[in-house]
Amino acid sequence: MNSRLTTGFNKPTIITAQQYGTKVSVELDHSDTDIDELFDVFQTLVVGLGYHESAWKQWIVDRADEYKEEEIENAVDMGIYEPSPELKRAAEEYIKLMNEGEQLDENEFDDYGSRKTKKK
Repeated sequence: MNSRLTTGFNKPTIITAQQYGTKVSVELDHSDTDIDELFDVFQTLVVGLGYHESAWKQWIVDRADEYKEEEIENAVDMGIYEPSPELKRAAEEYIKLMNEGEQLDENEFDDYGSRKTKKK
């Protein structure tokens, strides 16, 4: 086995960030990091630079929401996702009612969002 290929994994990973005179470094004792380790390092750097832990977490949540929206848009554009006809009708009816300013009673709608027919 070629020792040059296997020895590279034993070298440390060093990631450094510097901002406003504050310098933060994280060193891992190996090179073969996985994505979880890498993002733990990034979190340590961000918090070490003075950002609050909750700001980091909120950024992650916001970014995940953006990615979800992108995936849905891409799926719709590719024809992979298409809302059911019932859902489309219910959404159109809801928007129409909202535009008319009518007060909605949730008991007027079935489980699929369609307006229940009134019995006479």
